[in-house]
Amino acid sequence: MDDFGFDLDNLYNLKMYEDYIDFLFSKINDVADNLLTEKLRKARSKSSFARKPGPGIADVYGYIIPADIAVESLADIPVQISIVTNPSINLSSEGFALLYLRLASIGSEFSKTFIALSKAPLEKLKGRIRLKARPILYCIAPYESIEDPRASIADENELYFVKALYRSPRSSVFTFKLLMENDKPITVEALHFVDERGDRFLLRDFRDTFPLTNRFMVVRPYLRNYRIGGIFIGPFEGSSIHFQELEAIPELQPTMGEEKTGGNASTRLSSNEFLLLYHCVDSHGIYYTYAALFDDNAELLALTEEPVIAPRPEVYSGRRPGTVFACGAVKVGGDILVTAGKDDEITIVYKIVEEELFEKLKFLKG
Repeated sequence: MDDFGFDLDNLYNLKMYEDYIDFLFSKINDVADNLLTEKLRKARSKSSFARKPGPGIADVYGYIIPADIAVESLADIPVQISIVTNPSINLSSEGFALLYLRLASIGSEFSKTFIALSKAPLEKLKGRIRLKARPILYCIAPYESIEDPRASIADENELYFVKALYRSPRSSVFTFKLLMENDKPITVEALHFVDERGDRFLLRDFRDTFPLTNRFMVVRPYLRNYRIGGIFIGPFEGSSIHFQELEAIPELQPTMGEEKTGGNASTRLSSNEFLLLYHCVDSHGIYYTYAALFDDNAELLALTEEPVIAPRPEVYSGRRPGTVFACGAVKVGGDILVTAGKDDEITIVYKIVEEELFEKLKFLKG
């Protein structure tokens, strides 16, 4: 395990954990944002693609409310849940749904969440869903929050997640890879960037970062000086992302009337087709989810002009209206199940019929 990783057997050694956080902050390269800003600027100037408003094609398939999550701490103390949102989903080798839930206890702020794991039969994910879950990632320091899990596209024992560190004088947001063994967390490692000299570093603020394929990573830096975020894709090995090869995909950058874009979830549709769900936030702060199709070489094949998921106020009104934030997607037969947070408060399981999705995709060639 190198310096970017942390063995969770040492989690209760607070001094080791504090040293680890100090190391991560020491590896921030703020200058790297300048190169990414220039790439994003050029990408925006190349694209004439325009997204359009629409009602979406996803149906509400199931839902989870905080009252229906039974959680106990590792010390067997019940945790009263106030928020269950932004969940990821994967399929186990036994065919069970693995649900990674972002939770907050009663009295906690949304910026103090943790991740719990629940296993359930696929047929249980319809209608009102009641689950038992156990924490696998939780906050150690008072300034941190564990957020937005993403299941690995290739390995059920890998999970990607965000650690937001609201630490004075400047906060940071990093993405990590978690390795599991028998559903138990073993190690975490910060996703990091390597340049042409072999130097390894972190960006100050990057989330919505997870594998698109086995070889290419979706990366969403937030460029604070310009108050904008956009979608980059680049090759990776292990937990190292090749910085110089990161490319801003022109069609996936914010356009007029959009404040930012970011990746949501990926899943394999066929041997050489990978679906990326991504969001756009408009000038009113409302989230819309679109779809893009890539091949194994991360070449963009097609994308939707209209959203596949749009907020519907009649579904639920919570603490942050107008927000649907997906973190997971799996293909089940001819359907795609998408797990998403609604209004930063509850979970919705959406169903998208794959045939209807392909009818909405606009192919760029042929």
